[in-house]
Amino acid sequence: MANRKLTLEISESLFEQLKSVAELTEDSIESLAIRIIAFRLPSLAREAQEFNEKLDKITPDQLHGEIGLEEAVGSEVI
Repeated sequence: MANRKLTLEISESLFEQLKSVAELTEDSIESLAIRIIAFRLPSLAREAQEFNEKLDKITPDQLHGEIGLEEAVGSEVI
């Protein structure tokens, strides 16, 4: 199987979490990230498919027009 390279920019806090788990599991951060992605991808694909199926079931008569906004009465407008 051919491999592809992926470069990610993540937050410092997420990196530190990955680093901590990698140290606990004695695994590289890269291997850990790959395992997490591989584990989560099937459920993400399923969730996206289910969401799209729900969207496809929406009919035009189930949609509403614009919602009129009331005049601001408090701190809604800054």
